[in-house]
Amino acid sequence: MGSLFAKTLFYALLATGVFAPLAAQNAARSDDLVLDFESGTFNRQTNLFEARRPRVVQGNMHIEADESSGVDVEQSSEWRFKGHVKITVNTAVLEADSAVFMFDGKQLTHAELQGSPASFTDLEPTQQKPVWGGARKLTYDHVARTLRLSDNALVKKDQIEIQGCDLIYDFKAERVSSGSTDCGDQLFRIRVPKKPEPQAPPAAPPQ
Repeated sequence: MGSLFAKTLFYALLATGVFAPLAAQNAARSDDLVLDFESGTFNRQTNLFEARRPRVVQGNMHIEADESSGVDVEQSSEWRFKGHVKITVNTAVLEADSAVFMFDGKQLTHAELQGSPASFTDLEPTQQKPVWGGARKLTYDHVARTLRLSDNALVKKDQIEIQGCDLIYDFKAERVSSGSTDCGDQLFRIRVPKKPEPQAPPAAPPQ
């Protein structure tokens, strides 16, 4: 009974918006999962919580969107985000129209993002320019720190463009590799732009 009452009180605070500022005040511990939002509702029968303008923070991970819905993250669960979805992890930023985030014991395990296209950028200290990639579907593995780009995938790295139906980007190794080999007639393609030829100095005016 006590556990049920505690959980009911927890979601009641969420639904009234009281929990958000309380969570923000206690966000000093980097491993805490903190949810802030403008407004929210909790359906006790379905155990579903819906939030407007949610912002999830846990350590160096930030998730933002227009709307979200999900159940208790204490157990294995999934949260759905819609509208201007943005996830920031370390130096990487992923953006999409919609996304499904999977949590296990309050920890993000992986996410599936969709967009037209969904995209990512990553700027590591060793890089002079950010890596950019896009596809209709992105599958992010938070544990392995890899990103799978599926359906019309494109990655730009160091002036090189890599295209294919399925690409995998490794954030730790800063490496792009081909994913599935079952791409039908679509081939993988690497495009290396030609270096511009040096221009001759302008002719000196006649004396």
